[in-house]
Parts: sequence; structure tokens; C-alpha cells
Amino acid sequence: MIAAIREVFAGSARYAWACPLLFAVPLVAEFAQHVAEVHIGLYDSVARAQAMEDHPLRMGIGYLKILALFLTTYWAVRFWGMGNSAREARRIDPVALRLFSRVVAWGVLWTVINMVPGWLALDRALRIPITIALLLLGIVLEISLSAWKSSAALGNPRIGFLRSLTMIHGSLWWAIGLFLLTALPLMIAHYVAFGLALGAGDARLWALMVFDSLLTAYLGAVIAANTYVVGRRMAERHGETLLPG
Repeated sequence: MIAAIREVFAGSARYAWACPLLFAVPLVAEFAQHVAEVHIGLYDSVARAQAMEDHPLRMGIGYLKILALFLTTYWAVRFWGMGNSAREARRIDPVALRLFSRVVAWGVLWTVINMVPGWLALDRALRIPITIALLLLGIVLEISLSAWKSSAALGNPRIGFLRSLTMIHGSLWWAIGLFLLTALPLMIAHYVAFGLALGAGDARLWALMVFDSLLTAYLGAVIAANTYVVGRRMAERHGETLLPG
């Protein structure tokens, strides 16, 4: 586990250093969302934040940010899987793009499913536990699909959606532990930055916006590294490989 944790953090840093423009894509998307949030006054107060959380401008840019994070997984997995090659991360691979488009489609579907409780206008007391349950289920599903997502990014069609779900056997708790020790602390820092920004003066507010944008970009790489490290472990334990051929 210690070696895997080290690989996640070090690998994310290597990706950021070797592919700065790709690394910057979710950073720019996050900062654009923050600019929109400041524009609509979301950080003025807690009450204002609650009132503005579903503002169309904020949500629209948020969807672009989600797409940027999907692309981060695609680029970063190719970087690590192809021997830390920035060229392979940037290269347009028609097979990999076709396979990974299904990963993106799944992500869109799951995002829509998570929005259903809000669309149904459920009572807050009922909506909160449903949202938490979907969040936990989503974490388990995304971990279990690591082999599929990684092999798709690398252009390998042999590991599909259902095959990946069966391959997580024997690795699930290890993978959850890796996620909790690597991605979760950064997620907590992300929400702490949001809390500190509420009611902050201009100088502190914009400093937090810049910090959180950098943090989000690195978090995206760390989540991608989790996907790759877990996916590789799943494949190896079942006599498979993530690479094509």
C-alpha cells in the first residue's frame, strides 16, 4: 500500500511536470467556474451560497470541468501506461478515443442519475440520505471500473464494463483504502477552501480561488492515478494487461 500511495502522488507530479498544458485544462475550468461564482456573489455569505449553488452559469461551467477531469484521466493514464510518455499522452489514438468515449458516456449517465433526487424536488430530509447513498455507490462503482477505464484509455478493447466489475474481486478494499489515503484528503482540502472563501475579503478570496484551482487540477491527476494503479492491479491479478496487443 505504501508503494502504491507513493506512486499515486509521485506519478501525478510527474504528469503535471511533463504535460503542463494538459494538466492546466481542469485548472482553467475550475478557475473559470470560480470567476463565475464570484460574479454571481456566491461567496458573499452562507445563505447566498445556498441560493446560488444551482445557478445556470455555475452549473454550465461545472459540466465543462467534469469533461476536463475525464480528459485528465484519459491523458494521464496514457502517460503512465505508455512509459511516462508525454508524446503518447498527447497523441490522437482513434481506437483509444472510441473506447474512452464509452467511459465518458457512462460518466454522463451516472451524473444524470445523481441529479434525479434534485429533479424530483424531494424533501431535504429524504434527499440527503439518497444523495449520500448515490455518492458511496458511485465511489465503489468507479473503483470497480478502473480496469475498464484504464484499458480504454490505452486502446485495449479486451476489458469491458462487465468484465471490470468482476475483476475487482480481491482488490476492492485495497482500492478503497488507496482512495481514502490519497484522494480523500485533497477533496477535504477542496471543501475547506470553499468554506474559508465564504465572506472573505477580495485578497483572501482570490488567493483561495487560485489555490483551489491548482488543488483541483492535482486532485484530478491523483484520481486518475488511482484509476491506473488500481486498474493495473486488477488486470495483473487476473492474468490480463491494460495495454493493447
